[in-house]
Amino acid sequence: MPTCRIAVASRQVAGVTGATTTILEHARRLKDKGVEVHVYGEKLDQDRLAASGAVCHRLPGWPWGSRFKRRLFAWVFERALRRQCFDLVWGHGDTLTQDVLSLHNCVHAAHEAVHGAPLPARSGVGLIHGCILAERRFRLLIANSVLMKEEVTRRFGVPEASVRVIYPGHDPARFKPDDREIGREVRRGLGVGDGEVLVGLISSGDFEKRGVRRFLEALGRLPARVKKGLHALVAGRETRLAPYRELAAASGMGSRVHFMPPTPEIERYHHSLDLYVHPALYEEFGQSCQEAMACGVPVLTNGRVGASELLAAQGREMVLPGADAQRLSRGIERLAADAGLRRRWGLAGREAVRGNTWDRNFELTWECLQSLL
Repeated sequence: MPTCRIAVASRQVAGVTGATTTILEHARRLKDKGVEVHVYGEKLDQDRLAASGAVCHRLPGWPWGSRFKRRLFAWVFERALRRQCFDLVWGHGDTLTQDVLSLHNCVHAAHEAVHGAPLPARSGVGLIHGCILAERRFRLLIANSVLMKEEVTRRFGVPEASVRVIYPGHDPARFKPDDREIGREVRRGLGVGDGEVLVGLISSGDFEKRGVRRFLEALGRLPARVKKGLHALVAGRETRLAPYRELAAASGMGSRVHFMPPTPEIERYHHSLDLYVHPALYEEFGQSCQEAMACGVPVLTNGRVGASELLAAQGREMVLPGADAQRLSRGIERLAADAGLRRRWGLAGREAVRGNTWDRNFELTWECLQSLL
């Protein structure tokens, strides 16, 4: 018999997003605790959810209009709850009814960082997030960084006592320095020669937010002698690639800039890199930074990326004071020329994330859940 029953609500639990990974990792471990997990959503990866031990409940959705479809999901989920009895309701930013809220995006802050203007009042996700946070539609909020905690307490007046910072974990069986050999195939496929440096940026998408434009501009600022021995990799889903291809061409790197599709075997990309950069304009956490560090790849990022909080004093040199192209370019030039520095930074990053596994994440999360049950 289950010790308790938990309902998890998220419009989409599919693909390689951070929210999907978090839900799957938690469901698997909750099952081991004897908890019966029911996942409600419009788009569900039923095979992976079933493998994690969760019970799937697919809810009907509305394909048009961000504002209406999000309100509809919240309403349909609330109706579904009336027919069930759960000990705890756990939302992921899509519903107005929950005991625990795991927030994955600060949409207002991110929009302002990218566009330099407030999020439009008609934004569906902005409206529902504003309602959840301003009206305290939760008992406990789990934030994935101090950056996020400061945003919700400042903008929406959420009491600090209602927020717990728990960093997303990583899988040490997948992301570890011992597997660097698997990246050689990727390097060969890209034409990266022995002695050449491959620098990359990996994301699930939203290239503007993740700083892909800044990355390509930084490449263009590099001296010609550095460009000759450098390749660049940009991986992720982006519907409008043409502007970024134009920037890559203008950088003077030409065919040395490689745009790659997302893949569930993302560790192959990480292990192919000599240097990972993440110049995001605003990144609530930045899982790819953590995964790169776990693989022993040196990282260059900035303080607007939540994962930078994992870097203690010895690793703060990896955190640039800003995300501008000039600083990033200088950092890339310095690291491209110094293999010893790359090794030292790689070791420091690996040490910084060593204990931040999914097991540790769940241990802290389980403490929070038990306090509410």
